[in-house]
This record gives sequence, structure tokens and C-alpha cells, in this order.
Amino acid sequence: MILRFFCISTVFLFLAIIIFALCGRDSNKNKYVISTKNIFYIELAILSVSIYLHLFLAVLTPTGDSVYFSEVMTKLTEENFYGFYQRIGITYPPLFNYFFYLIGQLLHLFNIPFDYSLRLFVFIIKLPGIISEFLMAAIIYRIAKKYISEGQRAIALFLILLNPGYLFITSYICQIDALYTLFMILTVYLIINRKLKLSYFCFAVAILFKFQTIFITPILIFAIIDQVILHDFSWKRFWSHLITGLSAIACMALSYLPFIYNFQTGEISEGGIAYNFTTSIASYGRTSQNAYNFWTLIGYNMTAHSETFGPFTCNTWGTLFIILIVILCTFFYLRNRNDVTLYPMLATLLISGTFCFAVKMMARYLYPAVGLLVLAYVMKPTLKRFICAVTHSVAFFLVVSFDYMVYPRQIYTKDLILPYFISFYVIACFGFLVYTIGSENRSHER
Repeated sequence: MILRFFCISTVFLFLAIIIFALCGRDSNKNKYVISTKNIFYIELAILSVSIYLHLFLAVLTPTGDSVYFSEVMTKLTEENFYGFYQRIGITYPPLFNYFFYLIGQLLHLFNIPFDYSLRLFVFIIKLPGIISEFLMAAIIYRIAKKYISEGQRAIALFLILLNPGYLFITSYICQIDALYTLFMILTVYLIINRKLKLSYFCFAVAILFKFQTIFITPILIFAIIDQVILHDFSWKRFWSHLITGLSAIACMALSYLPFIYNFQTGEISEGGIAYNFTTSIASYGRTSQNAYNFWTLIGYNMTAHSETFGPFTCNTWGTLFIILIVILCTFFYLRNRNDVTLYPMLATLLISGTFCFAVKMMARYLYPAVGLLVLAYVMKPTLKRFICAVTHSVAFFLVVSFDYMVYPRQIYTKDLILPYFISFYVIACFGFLVYTIGSENRSHER
């Protein structure tokens, strides 16, 4: 099993290098290394193989995380929304629940049981994530048409559709990280295109699918400061953006209403809106939930976050690390805030840095970093950005595959060797990302 995952990583890395070599421009920058016709065939091959692998993996595993989905959908469709979070415990924000409530009703309509041993049920549950992944690829490909050559677009297509981590999580394990990643990428791109008001609602949608979207909050704050306050400031625009932003927040709050308010009795559930968020955060009480990062590297994987490390608890260190990462991100932004292609790189910096050094991280939290790095590459196709996207892809695949298939949390022990090597590699990927952003800043200054 271990050898298989390292072989998959090696094959992905080899193919990425080959496609990069074939589909880029040659040294004189005037023509492709291969013909545009062959580039079309490469794109067609990527699309065909990707569709086959997604569908094959989608019907290959009858269980995976579909056990959880079958339980949640039963609760959503057979019981009232009110008190749902208190009954089910840890679950996703409201938009996820509404989405799968509709899927559950469609399954009822066609008499398909919520049975995780039924391959048809599992396939249908996986389908939204698969569709979101292809939509992500389509959006990035469309964006790429504005910035890069046809050959380089094939590289971006490969990095999304044949990404081993994405294939593993979306089609094999049955998780929906592609849904919120799709809206996270849209949020960043709307910011880049100065469509800030739309980005507020897109950001809200992403959060309502998964709370981890909050990692990129500083990017939205930078955009507000730049586009509303520093650029052509007027009180009219300021109040307009403030009202729009508050409207997005109000929509988020209203989405919780059916879950916390009983319309028949007027009763409000205990904990209110904050219950879902605080319960989810409090429930992951480990420094690292098999997220191979800094804490795994020093032997603290699966250790309670309240444990002491030096003068502080791990939880305190995690908070300090987040503050430092935000400061570093702010520093890079201030040095080169006129480069709009920097936004997806900074968003990745926040996600990857938080994953590496904060506590309570899980393996899948690195998922959006890959998509954002591909977006960053298509907006500025440098070798360093390509390396960042590929190395993070391998890191993400190794972390999630080892978490689910090799050393799941119930059998993890501190004497295992490979998690330490993977943790070092993940942190090295983050280090190269920081180096890449820093080198681009220095180049811009010159």
C-alpha cells in the first residue's frame, strides 16, 4: 500500500514534468514545442482519462465517508431542521445541509435507499464533488485563456483533473471539499477582477459549505482596504460596500434560522447560531488530526492541544503561529499590492501556513491550496509557481492517503517513521512557497 502511493506520486510528478516540457513555449518564445493540434489531443486525453478515473473510483468503494453522509441525510429528510445540530453533533454549515437535503428528497423520489453499501447511493453522493471539481477546472481553464498560451492551459487542466489528491478525496473517499474550494477560487478571482461586492456573497457561500474558508479572510480584508478605502475613496462607495457586506453576513445568519428557531412554538435552540461553529472547533481537540505538519514532525500528532510545549500550550503556539502567518502575508501584500496575481498566492500562503503550524488541523484542510496554486500559475506561468503547484499536489496526496489508508488515527503511533518524513516535506513545500512569493516581490522591486 505504501509503495503504491509513492508510485502514484512519482507517476504524477513525471507526467507533470513531461507535460510542462511539451506544452510550454520553446526558448525563442515564438512557437510551441509541439503543434497546437497535438496540444488539443493532450487536453482531450487528460479529459478522457480524468472522466474514466473519476467514474471508476466513484463506484469502486461502497463505503468510505458515505457512512457519515447516509446518517446525516437520514436526519435531514426524516426529522425537522430545528435542533438538528444538537441531535447530530459535528456537521457542516447550513448550505451543505440544504444541498444534501435536496439530494435526499430526490433519492426518496426515485426510491433509492440511504444505504452506504449500495453503490448507486454512494455514486450519487460523490457526484456533486466530482461535478464541482470539473467546474473548477473549467473556470480555471476559462481564466487561463486571458493570460497564457494554449499549451500552458493543458498544464493547468492536468494539475486539476488528474491531481491524485483530488481523485482520491472526491471520487474515492467521498468528500465534498471541491464544493467550497470552487467558491473560494471564485471569491479570489472576483477580487482580482474588482467585483468586490459579488465576492462578499461568494465568500459567504464558501463558508456556508465549510468553515475552513475563513482561512483566507485576510485576502478579503486586503481587497476592501485597497479597492474601497485606498482607491478612489468616497463615502458613497464606502457605505455601499458596507451595506453589501452586512447583507452577506445577514444571509449567513438567516441560513441558520430553520435550525435554531422553532416556527411553531417560537422556541430558540440552546447555543443559537454559534453552536455549530463552536462545537465543530471544540470537537477537534488535537494538535494534529493526522495532518502531517509541524506538530507531527516534533512528535505531537494526535496529542491534546492543551499539552505544554515549551513555555506555552500547543493551542497558544498555534494561535501565535497564525498571527505570524497573517503578518507575513500582510508584509508580502504591502510590498507588492499592485500585482493582482499575488492574491491566489497569498491565499495559499494562509491555507498552507495554517495547515502546517496551527493546531486542530485535519489532512483534507490542504485541499484548496492546490486549486489556488493552479489559479496562481495560469495568471503568471512561472517555473516557481508550477513547482509550488506540483509539490503541494504531491504533499496533499501523501497526507490524505496516509491518513485514510495507511496510518488512520486509530492505529497511529509515534514510533512510525514515514509520517515524520512526509511532515518535513509538507513544511518544505510551504517554505518554497514563501521563497517564491518573496522572490517575486524582490523581482518587482527591481
